[in-house]
Amino acid sequence: MPDVDLQALYAEFEAKALPGAWTEWVHGGLPVVGNAAGHAVVLAASGEFWDDDDGSAAGAARERLASVCRDYEAAAAAAWGTPHAVDITPRLARGEESPFTELLLEQGTTRGIFWDRGDRALGLAVSQMDKETAIQVIAFIVPTGELTG
Repeated sequence: MPDVDLQALYAEFEAKALPGAWTEWVHGGLPVVGNAAGHAVVLAASGEFWDDDDGSAAGAARERLASVCRDYEAAAAAAWGTPHAVDITPRLARGEESPFTELLLEQGTTRGIFWDRGDRALGLAVSQMDKETAIQVIAFIVPTGELTG
């Protein structure tokens, strides 16, 4: 069972103003970053992997956090129906840069699954910036218009 109620989290961020510049803060004990394209909330995270020479600790953490993300996905699907996948790789291949692509890249991912909630959407992804850094389950709250491109 997920620790964070996604419906409540979405409700809190649904009307929250988007910061004009890159901003970091803590909301209810959860690390949050935001920019003009939305908010990224860390729902769960592993430790770092500086001494994980064979990658076994990172592999185990990735499996555990993928399971956590699947639990969040199931909760969101039960509440909001079928999500759709978003992959910004084609945008990047075309040389497109935007606050949305920056938001995802700064969290260490190029894809996520998103539920359209009207003006905004909630997305989920498992991400990692580099092999030594923490693996995270991230919730994104972004304007729905950012999902097409």
